[in-house]
Amino acid sequence: MDNIQFIDVHHHILPQVYRDGLKEVGIEKSGGKPFRNWVPEDSLELMERQGIATAICSISEPAVYPVCDISIPKARDLARKTNESMAEMMQKYPGKFGAFAVLPLPDVEGALEEMEYALDVLKLDGVGFVSNYHDDYLGNNVFDEIFAEMQKRKAAGYVHPSVPPKNFVRPQYTPLDYFEEFTFCTTRAASNLILSGTMERCPDIKLFFSHMGGTFPYLRWRLTACHAATLENPNLPLTPEHRKAYESLTKPVSEYMSMYYYDTALASHDIAYHALEQINPNHVCYGSDAFFATPWLSEYGKEGLLREYGNDREKYYAIARGNAEKVFPRFANKSQSYFPMTEGFVK
Repeated sequence: MDNIQFIDVHHHILPQVYRDGLKEVGIEKSGGKPFRNWVPEDSLELMERQGIATAICSISEPAVYPVCDISIPKARDLARKTNESMAEMMQKYPGKFGAFAVLPLPDVEGALEEMEYALDVLKLDGVGFVSNYHDDYLGNNVFDEIFAEMQKRKAAGYVHPSVPPKNFVRPQYTPLDYFEEFTFCTTRAASNLILSGTMERCPDIKLFFSHMGGTFPYLRWRLTACHAATLENPNLPLTPEHRKAYESLTKPVSEYMSMYYYDTALASHDIAYHALEQINPNHVCYGSDAFFATPWLSEYGKEGLLREYGNDREKYYAIARGNAEKVFPRFANKSQSYFPMTEGFVK
């Protein structure tokens, strides 16, 4: 399998302009981990070492929402400059980088303007979100205009977990949110997008969820069964708004789950792969979690994939790059095309 060059859909970068913008408002950490002094050459070195042909870059938590809390114009400016820095990388290293634009959410008006600029002018590959902006999770009505615009464009989006709302009390011995709270916030956003009816209204968007969807895949049966049971019970204390949203779904929850894409970052192990086999094995993509995962955790992703699918060339190739190629065809590598009806890889 060593001849396969990966597409990395979970590749965080930290441009200087972005770090400076957050430092102005006192933010120098993400999920409890300090930012590193990243430069593009760091990504190129990691990609060479890990056999990654293309990295689709993104900005991790907290995106720019701490700046938005202080000054909406400053947040808009920071998002613009960060996206332009990603576009410059793409131009300087053709084929090596793609990018999910950072949006100045929760400023919806600014986010819509930035989406248009990032996708139409800068030609980035999609837009990036965090799971929640303080108390507002993706799927809440405040974001309806954003997802309606994505549906018009049939756009791709990347969802990274954020930290829980401000007053959330962490357990005594898990103070670092990337241990487990990241996975739970991802789960809340993924389920809220379905139960709100957002995915019913926006069937053509392609959402990538980090870390194999957090704990979301393991709730497949429970969420599906509870939604169905809730519809059968008119006595439950649901608001009319909730019941209307639940009744808007035309399919079981499990079928909406299969619409999502899931990356392997920090989740490249048998339990996660087996769960996604039940949801949609054709929507699993490789993610390194550069530059937040420690190097050995980042490289563990390829090792886990090899252990799970080392004897199945077709599945291995699909996760390494094939599934991502279908969403981002400009990165398709004809020299590594895999034809299931023939033996091996065509070189």
